[in-house]
Amino acid sequence: MPLKAQLEACRREYEANAEPHVVAAVRCSIQALADTGLAAKAVKAGEMAPLFRLRCGHSGFINLSDLLERGPVVVSFFWGDWCPFCLLELKALAAAHPQIERLGARLLVLSPQARDKSSSLTGDGEPPFPLLRDTGCDIAARYRIAFTLPQQFRAAYLALGYPVSARTGSKDWVLPIPATYVLDSTGLVVLSYLDPDYTTRLEPAEVIVALTHLRRANIPDRNNR
Repeated sequence: MPLKAQLEACRREYEANAEPHVVAAVRCSIQALADTGLAAKAVKAGEMAPLFRLRCGHSGFINLSDLLERGPVVVSFFWGDWCPFCLLELKALAAAHPQIERLGARLLVLSPQARDKSSSLTGDGEPPFPLLRDTGCDIAARYRIAFTLPQQFRAAYLALGYPVSARTGSKDWVLPIPATYVLDSTGLVVLSYLDPDYTTRLEPAEVIVALTHLRRANIPDRNNR
């Protein structure tokens, strides 16, 4: 089943079971975020991706610039395991991961949620790609997709499952707009997707298409030098 259909089914189930005032508040929060115009200011295709270096569990650090030396990179921002739409997206990315690797790319997933609380996000044990903690959404801010959830919507998000501070870190209520970026080996963003409506996500098939085009295009790729 396509990710879009799974997300729509999840949204219908959530809206059928949640308290009406919670559903209404969450809908208002989506519109309020859209009205800020933040999505229009975010890093987009055609721009150079901001570089970053983040700790990866106990195995050291992952440096985006090092990965780009080897080929394309897919960077995805999500909220955490409290968001059912994020879980569906991560499961879809996990299913697509073998294809992503065959196309010579690496997948990085960033969340403000503490890593030790995210170890079983895909439902099948350890995910096949690094889950990196973006504490306080510092990296999301570089991509211009970080926002602070307004006070009037916080009770609704707590009802939705928003975690307590011990799980998210020091900067509570700061989240990324869920987003996916495909970078070529120079760090140029060749595909970007983000939507203030967190119930919509990019189909992994679109990531595969973008990576396939990169593979076929006459673009300098350090992985093939």
